[in-house]
Amino acid sequence: MIRKITLSFAAFAMMAIAPVSAQDTTPSSGVFKTGQQVYDLCVSSNTADLDNCDYFIMGAHDMVKFFGDTDMIDNKICLPEGIKAIAVRNVVLAYWRAKIVRLKYSAVSGISNALAEKYGC
Repeated sequence: MIRKITLSFAAFAMMAIAPVSAQDTTPSSGVFKTGQQVYDLCVSSNTADLDNCDYFIMGAHDMVKFFGDTDMIDNKICLPEGIKAIAVRNVVLAYWRAKIVRLKYSAVSGISNALAEKYGC
């Protein structure tokens, strides 16, 4: 029961991070954001897009960290203390640039793989 409550809270917290626009209210067809959609935010020159990119990456990190900390997944990630969001963004972008074909998949899975590859515990 505690796990369900915690997961529900985590999902609610992630929804509260970013504002919802009309185009973001459409139902998912398997994923809400593809790697390509988040990649486009991360390479934008618009400050709001870059902020949304960083917030998405931070939310994905926290979710993967939670699942690793509770032994629900094997991929455990340990970011260096004091690391800046832009450094994490650059790791994720480098991963996607090296594996362009993966941009069509879930943004969260790409971020998880990028962080586990670079910052696995």
